Amino acid sequence: MVAVPQLREYRSSWRRKGHGTSAQCSVLVELLTDEGLIGIGESPVVYAGHPEVTVALLKGVESLILGRDPAEHDVLRHEIYAETGMAHLGTQGLSWALAGLDMAMWDIVGKVCGQPLHRIWGSPWRTASTFYADIPPADPAQMAEEAVEWVKRGFRTLYFKVGFDPEMDIARMAAVRSAVGADPRIRVDANQAWSPGAAKRIISRMAEYQPEYIEQPVLASNLEDMAAVRQSVPVPILAHEASLSVEGSLNVIKHQAADALQLDPRFDSGISGARLAAGIAEAAGLPVVTHTFGELGVGTAAVLQLHAAHRNFILDNQTYYWNLTDDVIRGGLLPFDGSALQIPDGPGLGVELDPDRVNHYAQFYEREIATQRPTVHSAATEAHYERRYILRPRE
Repeated sequence: MVAVPQLREYRSSWRRKGHGTSAQCSVLVELLTDEGLIGIGESPVVYAGHPEVTVALLKGVESLILGRDPAEHDVLRHEIYAETGMAHLGTQGLSWALAGLDMAMWDIVGKVCGQPLHRIWGSPWRTASTFYADIPPADPAQMAEEAVEWVKRGFRTLYFKVGFDPEMDIARMAAVRSAVGADPRIRVDANQAWSPGAAKRIISRMAEYQPEYIEQPVLASNLEDMAAVRQSVPVPILAHEASLSVEGSLNVIKHQAADALQLDPRFDSGISGARLAAGIAEAAGLPVVTHTFGELGVGTAAVLQLHAAHRNFILDNQTYYWNLTDDVIRGGLLPFDGSALQIPDGPGLGVELDPDRVNHYAQFYEREIATQRPTVHSAATEAHYERRYILRPRE
């Protein structure tokens, strides 16, 4: 369990305890083979901000892993689903923890072959991958100033949350578009906040400001309404909560409910599931992007390998990596070139853990994070958490 300080806090529109605090917590996974190879992976901290839960879930399958061949990890993954009940209860319940295990096994495969994963998976479609800027909800003028700074840094896509109040959402979009001009892309995320009628009305008003995509405007569970919204508005729709699993991605495509899919390797079958979903989307002619849960260098390297191996990762992806002050991999932070990170070309994930940094940030976690309970932002005092967003506006 490690925690790396971040440059700034980012408050979650989901109002999760501890989400967006000034330290990024992750659970690191290491697998040692009989030949002495070490595969590394990274699992997010999801359950109420307690990494101990992630560790417990990983330990719960330890007896199923020891002595097995990492090259057979697809078979092993399905055995884990059967033994843990995931095959019946759904993979998302545990896969966020097991994603680090899948990652570590792939890392071993790459090291055995002496090749980066994107070469094992096919051929590199790109040598670098681009990401978008994330602007916290604030006064429209403040958001406009921050947008200009991101563009100066070389970021070509700007992202922020909507779904709080229609007039404020539109004022924010108008201010950002006016400040940056016509060229930068603006992608906004409603996190299922709107009813179908509200979505149609609000998105039609937003169209004037030429958003690139509206992310998950309505409930992910109602793909018929999501498809109806998509057919009735002049702005492309990006699925997210609806496409967190391979089956979810397939159903979004079957319902023609989105123009692009956002995938998350942590929430269904790890990188293996994300690769399958990306392939399904490619067959349907749809672009894909990856969602972030806040990754350190290990998880970021895995995502970069994924981006390189699939040609339909043509849009800017989500990351908070630019917000880290340091990393746990050798050499420290992967350097940004504008909005782009280079695809690592070493064997496997292409990165290695730095033992000194791991030890330092493990101690930081124990000293600064483990002893503190996450706090809840007060909806009564912060307009960011205005209750109409939580309840969804009426049509």
